[in-house]
Amino acid sequence: MTEQKTDPECAGQEHSNAYDRIIKYTGLFGGVQGIVTLITIVRTKLVSMLLGPNGFGINESFNRTLNLVKSTTDLGIPFSAVKSVSECREGCSEQLEESVLITRTWALLTAMAGMLLCILLAPAFSYWAFDGDRGYTLSFLLLSPMAAFSAITGGETAIMKGSGMLGQLAKSQLLMVLATLCISVPVLWTMGLPGIAPSLVLVSFASMVITCCFSFRRFPYRVRLFSRETLTKGFGMIRLGVFFTITSFFGSGAFTIIANYLMKNGSAEETGIYSAGYLLISYLGMFVFSAMESDYFPSISAVNQDREKINQLANSQTEVALLLMAPIVVGFILFSGVIVSLLLTPKFAEAVPMARFAAVGLMFKCLTQPLSYISLAKGDSRTFMIQEVLYDVVFVAAVLGLFHVGGVILTGAALTAAAMADTVIVYSITHARYGITISRRAIVVLALQLLLILSTLAAISFIPGMLKWAAGLVLLAVSTYYSLHHLKKHTSFIRTVEEKLKRKLRS
Repeated sequence: MTEQKTDPECAGQEHSNAYDRIIKYTGLFGGVQGIVTLITIVRTKLVSMLLGPNGFGINESFNRTLNLVKSTTDLGIPFSAVKSVSECREGCSEQLEESVLITRTWALLTAMAGMLLCILLAPAFSYWAFDGDRGYTLSFLLLSPMAAFSAITGGETAIMKGSGMLGQLAKSQLLMVLATLCISVPVLWTMGLPGIAPSLVLVSFASMVITCCFSFRRFPYRVRLFSRETLTKGFGMIRLGVFFTITSFFGSGAFTIIANYLMKNGSAEETGIYSAGYLLISYLGMFVFSAMESDYFPSISAVNQDREKINQLANSQTEVALLLMAPIVVGFILFSGVIVSLLLTPKFAEAVPMARFAAVGLMFKCLTQPLSYISLAKGDSRTFMIQEVLYDVVFVAAVLGLFHVGGVILTGAALTAAAMADTVIVYSITHARYGITISRRAIVVLALQLLLILSTLAAISFIPGMLKWAAGLVLLAVSTYYSLHHLKKHTSFIRTVEEKLKRKLRS
């Protein structure tokens, strides 16, 4: 059987179109993530002022417990349904509608199961979450609808991602975070501590309503709770989701082990510094990685049997992620001291060098993230779980080992070391199992931008006075110019924006 050759001109056009799409949705969801983060920070500060430390702790305990219930009972549908729906996106409308029907049916079943579990275990949740105090049993009973609302929201969000409703999804995410601010602050302002449970339920309900309003416009709501055929067709989706849920538990366990070790062998202050640094890096990564689950994962799921297309999409996503992430990392390393002083307090100064070391690892994550989704897109849940568990082991070993050697600052280097090891693990498995290779262009981009990042880290660490700022700004300019030049060369999106800006400046 002869392999079909692709016309070079068509291949180049497809590559350019892939670049344009990735930049478009990375910009869209990255911008949304920035606004969401800003509003979340404002809301957190207002809530902490209204409730005080005691009320804030109660609020967090409620949220942690309900999130645990949700992640246990939703069977991973908010993630696995994306694959199921996206596979039918290119087929006939009947197949897509049936996939939506299956997703909604299972989402409703998990919603009822989650709510019932909350009702039955409300006394146990109160005892577990509040150190033996059963006085919050009524609160957990009041919070039980949250499990149902969250499950339905997760199902509808998966449908929107899988069917390509990305513009509507971005709008719904913005409206949801605005609704959270507009509901929680007035309720807590007027009711105080007794308003915590009602505010959480109202926010969850509003999020469900907003998501459903967008989703129902395209897919009118239908379920078949008592159809054996419909339930049976959803078993593949549930199987993938269960593996994803198990993997998430391993990840949570890794974080718990690290937190307990730092608390026992260090101090509460060092644990807080590590958590703050890790949170900063997580937010930094979201600006680039937030689009992957919404756009990239459905795209490769839709062509999961075509190795050539998956390879092309993976490399395009990798190259764009590297080009966008590099200037962000350089800027963060340069201005992290200012960022920490604005978002946190001077007590978190030690989080600055730790976060600088950890930021380097985001470049390796740009390689790993697109590859790690491939096993899920193919429904190969066991391979995905093996990859994630191996990373969890390396992650825990690196953080504990380097903390023992050099304290909390070296945990940042541990995060980068774990990211490098994860790249090797995931690429080795993905290449051996699916024949996926990283393009030479992606390797060149990584090498050049990594050199600029490490130079910035060295400059900010060892050059004294104003010279370090001058060197850092030059390196930031070089990294930004290289990324923009590369993106402009391979996409029409940057050229279009540039032409519009020139026309506006001339007028």
